[in-house]
Amino acid sequence: MAKYKVEETSELECGLLPPEEFSQVNGIILQKKVCDFWDKVWNFQAKPDDLLIASYPKAGTWTQEIVDLIQNDGDIEKSRHASIQLRHPFLEWIRRTHCGIDQANAMPSPRTLKTHLPVQLLPPSFWEENCKCPRGRFRVPLS
Repeated sequence: MAKYKVEETSELECGLLPPEEFSQVNGIILQKKVCDFWDKVWNFQAKPDDLLIASYPKAGTWTQEIVDLIQNDGDIEKSRHASIQLRHPFLEWIRRTHCGIDQANAMPSPRTLKTHLPVQLLPPSFWEENCKCPRGRFRVPLS
């Protein structure tokens, strides 16, 4: 059984955010379309050789490019083989024709993935598989 709760809350009811666009998972406000597919995000199966770039919104693109250059031994042409969205799928990215989870599942290992999810909402498989992040390996939080 999943340890999360998708809910509507008073912040949304008070009109601070448009309720048709946002909802919450465990008290964290997310786009409604992400909440609608939360089971898929929460149940994502990470692999031990996955690299996860977790950043605040608008702070991860440079990190993605740097990681990609490192992975390609600094070869700019190799790093330009596809758009950044194709090279590093965004886990909670859900659009009509594009789902980051589906794209990640279709990729061969090792995979480089991206997320803006806070640590408490990362799928448990990242912890269970002891995946890598640019600062080292994930550790199970103490609390």
